Amino acid sequence: MVKSARSPATRPGLSSAELAVTRHLLIHGPSTRQDLGDHLNLSYASTSRLARALVDGGMASEALVPETAIGRPRQVLTAVPAARHVVGCKLTADTAYGVVCDMLGTVRATARMALPKPDARGTVPFAAAVTVIARLVGRLARRVPAIDGIGLAVGGVVARRAIVTEGTFLGWRDVDLATPVAEHTGLPVIVTNDVTALAREQLWFGAGRTHSTFGVVTVGAGLGFGVVREGIAVEELIDNGHLLAHAPVDPRGPRCRLGHPGCVAAYLNREDIEDHAGRALGRPVTFDEIVGASDAGDPAATDLISGAARALGHLVATFAGALQSTCVVLAGEDVAALTASPAMNEAVADRLRPGPHEVQRCALDIVATPLTFTDWARGAAVVGIQHVLGVV
Repeated sequence: MVKSARSPATRPGLSSAELAVTRHLLIHGPSTRQDLGDHLNLSYASTSRLARALVDGGMASEALVPETAIGRPRQVLTAVPAARHVVGCKLTADTAYGVVCDMLGTVRATARMALPKPDARGTVPFAAAVTVIARLVGRLARRVPAIDGIGLAVGGVVARRAIVTEGTFLGWRDVDLATPVAEHTGLPVIVTNDVTALAREQLWFGAGRTHSTFGVVTVGAGLGFGVVREGIAVEELIDNGHLLAHAPVDPRGPRCRLGHPGCVAAYLNREDIEDHAGRALGRPVTFDEIVGASDAGDPAATDLISGAARALGHLVATFAGALQSTCVVLAGEDVAALTASPAMNEAVADRLRPGPHEVQRCALDIVATPLTFTDWARGAAVVGIQHVLGVV
């Protein structure tokens, strides 16, 4: 059981109106009562009552700020970041990466622990992994006054914010991860797909500040997809992104592991890229080595990176068109190398080029955010913050 100076169970819950105000303050920053009322369609009396309740509950602070010209000082309400702390944990095939964040998603401490080695079937022992997660939470709990909840992110399919239906890199199938972690720690737990966690993090602290609908694409050990529509993150994709990952790009291109010629995955899955390069060179080669060779001017490596970047450009344009959004967030370990290639922007620009009689023009806002495992864990923590605050 995680020991805490304050028990989350004793904290009063937020009403829907208090949650709306808190969410606005976290996403948009300090605000006057008048501005809050205008944005949330609340009367001044209601806004004042909510402000008092949040200040009394320690969720916000309020100060008088003088006007720049002659006039009455304004009462400015500000969220108190330290009012809640949540642990976020990203599980890979061999490591649990953890962070503890405040309400603004600011990372206050990090830690990581090795997961148990997979068994003969390639499955990470579940009970032992839960023990590792609980120990990691306990280690991070010592860095802040109290822990209010836990967000866990895994690659694969997650149901009901608790069940790992398919743990791609862990070998898990239909396991309830939330319940045993909650029993070990005494804290509320939410489990999410790792890319969905990034989408929910972007909704509050990234692209969602200016776009109510956007897509997230992660490129690294695998391809991942997240969707936010009208301010709501889609929790479960119908296919875990399979249809987009295997969309055709060039029928003359290399084959993916499922045998599709020239699909998106054939160009962007790291293992596929490494396999194609290894066969050409007659020896094993890593993605980083391919990038290094391309940077050094090797034409074969440059062709591989350009082909992948071009496929990513087509994927971005297709995804944006399907969502009818002008924003796509690109994230993951391999994004920096691909977005640095001119081929990606050239592919997007070509797809955006209108016909001679078309008057409507479109511009895409492509946000590139290369990620470390700490960033993945922070996404899980933000989902945990939303969970303990009562966001549905």
